[in-house]
Amino acid sequence: MESEETVKEVDSKLSRMKDDWNDRARVNAKWYITTIRLDLTDEDFDASGRPEVEKFILGDPLLTGPREGRDLKSQRMLEIGCGLGRMSRHLAGYFGEVHGTDVSGEMIRQAGERLAAINNLSFFETSGADFAALPADHYDLIFSVYVFQHVPWREVVESNIRDACRVLRPGGLFKFQVNNVSHPDYVGREKNTWEGTTLTENDLRRAARNNGVRLVSLSGLGTQYCWAIFNKPPVALANLSAQTGQPLVEFFSQSDSPLRREVPVSGHLAWLTLIVSGLDHRIVDANSIVVELGDHDLRPCYVGWLGEEFAAEMGRQGWNDTESLTQINVGIPEGLGPGQYDVRVRYLDQPASVTVSVSLQEAPPDAPEITHVANDADGSLDLRVSGERAGFRIFTIGLDETATPDNVTILLDDLTLRPAEVTYLPSGAIYKVTSRFPESLPPGPHSIRVDFKGLVSELCQIEVHPIS
Repeated sequence: MESEETVKEVDSKLSRMKDDWNDRARVNAKWYITTIRLDLTDEDFDASGRPEVEKFILGDPLLTGPREGRDLKSQRMLEIGCGLGRMSRHLAGYFGEVHGTDVSGEMIRQAGERLAAINNLSFFETSGADFAALPADHYDLIFSVYVFQHVPWREVVESNIRDACRVLRPGGLFKFQVNNVSHPDYVGREKNTWEGTTLTENDLRRAARNNGVRLVSLSGLGTQYCWAIFNKPPVALANLSAQTGQPLVEFFSQSDSPLRREVPVSGHLAWLTLIVSGLDHRIVDANSIVVELGDHDLRPCYVGWLGEEFAAEMGRQGWNDTESLTQINVGIPEGLGPGQYDVRVRYLDQPASVTVSVSLQEAPPDAPEITHVANDADGSLDLRVSGERAGFRIFTIGLDETATPDNVTILLDDLTLRPAEVTYLPSGAIYKVTSRFPESLPPGPHSIRVDFKGLVSELCQIEVHPIS
């Protein structure tokens, strides 16, 4: 049992978190939720939630794909950290029943007032550590984004994950985002209720094991936007681990495409996909499978049914029943050189598959990638042609410690700008490139790119507004 002192310490932390978010909700809830503009209208605020619902939920085949046979209108969904309900209102249009929770009672009060007319949408205030008012085995889908990254204590995040697994129904899915930044400058400094704690890959894997759920997927490792998907096994499958047979690797390729058989040893495409028979993807998961690559024993970051492209490829190879196959995605470890490597797949302590030989090759360096552009005055997305908000920040991945204003260039339409500063931000494991719009820049849409040592990012479209 927890000591009285420990309980008081946890209660104090939860009280602080609740007070901070209640204060933010009273000052400017829409700003603290979106950080788009300080004067965001209700219409624009609610509209900002739709593309995120489409991207994170409707666009994720693991959640809504045809293989799951999911009729969303018959499903009950829980959103953790709903705020004012900017995503909840859109989710209610797709799911049969949506429940939103938040640590802030003030957020919940405002959400309830704003969206009272939506009959299949309800809101609940929580302690910040659990969902004690909600029943066990109740929700088909649980979702959380931009929430746990603000919690400064790992044990509180883990408590939320644990209780989410309790209220998830057997067969249900839990998709959530956490901060996975591991830079020592960030990990070592004191956190607050805005800049939260880091959960490591081992933390996430352990959370799945300890709560009796399958780890289906991990993505975005090493970043502020790391995603995990857990699955609570149906009762009929919960104790069938011995039913899985010896695996056999039927096909392999680069994870980006089944047409690319050689896998790069580094960069964002350094991922190997194995298509395996003999396993039941309803039972195995990313914690119970080991991929033996040369002398390395690797834990995969995805174990499940086949993606659309890989299912089509296996169909072309004569597999009529692609549902009997399992897809396994594993990252190539750092420091591995090009060459031929023996690969085997092992499930728990059962016999490994027959060895296959995989070719790893040198890879060209990755080009930079722009995540978003904000003004340099308050960090919002409100960009202006002049004034303090004409200074801007480009948040970029794909740079390294050698990046400086001398080797980084900003390409704004047909203009070339030299950055004022290039800075690494440990809190997001990302680089910030700052500059200012030219005085002659007209308002309207513009394209922006970053050039680092001759490697150019893809276009990022921005909107620059007239001075108000």
